[in-house]
Amino acid sequence: MRKTAEEAAQTRAALLEAALFVFAEQGLASARLADVAQRAGLTRGALYYHFADKSALYAAVMEHSWATVTEPVWDLLSSGEPPEERLRAFLTTWLHRLRHDARFRALLTLTLDSSYDAAALPAGLPEGRAAKASGLADWQLRLEALCDEHAAAAPGAPAAPASAAANLLAWLCGTALLAATDPALLPPDDAEGVAPVLRGLLS
Repeated sequence: MRKTAEEAAQTRAALLEAALFVFAEQGLASARLADVAQRAGLTRGALYYHFADKSALYAAVMEHSWATVTEPVWDLLSSGEPPEERLRAFLTTWLHRLRHDARFRALLTLTLDSSYDAAALPAGLPEGRAAKASGLADWQLRLEALCDEHAAAAPGAPAAPASAAANLLAWLCGTALLAATDPALLPPDDAEGVAPVLRGLLS
């Protein structure tokens, strides 16, 4: 029985991994569940055993991937380093992962996919879009908290953490869109590559 549970977990994980890439590459509206099953090396029956429809699979992909793929990067904002050092580490890691981590890049591509056609998408996907909006709002709040901390600790720092956080979020989304097109277009994933961002927002 234990082996069966482990195999089921492995099958589910394979489907989530395949769906992440199929959804990112084809766009959510165009992606077919048959393509997900084929990419995972499984049957459609195996897919439907775990997920009732595209909406359920999409929701599971987003929940699983955001927790496992992006959280380790966001955790860098919670270290004990000064705020500017934390942000520098976060931004350079963000660029590095966009450039070198296909799963990270696929998740951000899917997260920022705005090619929604309400008539073409199955019922339930608007809830997924709302979840993405909520996730992005959470990212902005985390950035705002760090900017607020920096403003309190650095005399003369800009006193507009909300504005700085909004600009940072726009930069994150912009780099993700660039990476989806061609990772070579990204700034260098080092201190020099993120220096203009830090100077503009925190100096």
